[in-house]
Amino acid sequence: MKLDPVLLNMACSWSMKAYREGYVEDCIRVETKWTSTTALIAKRKTIDVIAFKGTEDGLDWLTDALVVPVPYAGRMCHGGFTLAHRSIWKKILRHIDLNKRTLITGHSLGGALAELSAAKLWKKHNNLNIITFGKPNTFFKGFKRPMTTLDNQISCVQGSDLVARIPKFCYGPSKSQTMLYFANNGVDFVNPDKLTRDEDRRISDAISDHFMEGYKDRLEKFLKSQKPNKEDIDELNEIADEVENA
Repeated sequence: MKLDPVLLNMACSWSMKAYREGYVEDCIRVETKWTSTTALIAKRKTIDVIAFKGTEDGLDWLTDALVVPVPYAGRMCHGGFTLAHRSIWKKILRHIDLNKRTLITGHSLGGALAELSAAKLWKKHNNLNIITFGKPNTFFKGFKRPMTTLDNQISCVQGSDLVARIPKFCYGPSKSQTMLYFANNGVDFVNPDKLTRDEDRRISDAISDHFMEGYKDRLEKFLKSQKPNKEDIDELNEIADEVENA
């Protein structure tokens, strides 16, 4: 799979933007207060973006009683993530155009909610892309059906990020995802094997590697190393200006 630099940068920008409180220009804020679930929806000429707000310190979602798998979106999913997604999905669905290119993104819990959204849409959407950052395992291992019609399913993982490795018992990553792995030694891997990831892990960085700001820095370095063409550079600059001015 070709890693589209424009989509990657757009996903990163909107995943960071989803953390902003209050009014965000040129987008729709959708939220459910009783589950503290929030998403931003940006409708542009050629693409719609749905960005779920995550949590950089809320490990409770991963460890409490809601970790029990429940049936949802044709598979068995993490109960806590499913509760949060159910609470907001109908509000989001009314803004989705199934025939328009759509990017769904999010960091941490937001990434899990993005993945659940893709699971709900992948069979009927014509151009669906999902890019996540530091996403926990969402699907029960016995029900990891690949979402084969997605145009892109990319999971960005930073070397020692603890959240991207849990919950381990009974859960695992989607079989259809491409992992973009930012190793601690500064090297970037696409779909590294388990041994590479395990040898690279540093326990001391398990929490700090989860912060979205760190993902932004590593993604910027990765994109610079890819030598994008002039059209990609122009589009990247437009995205940067849009996010900076919002």
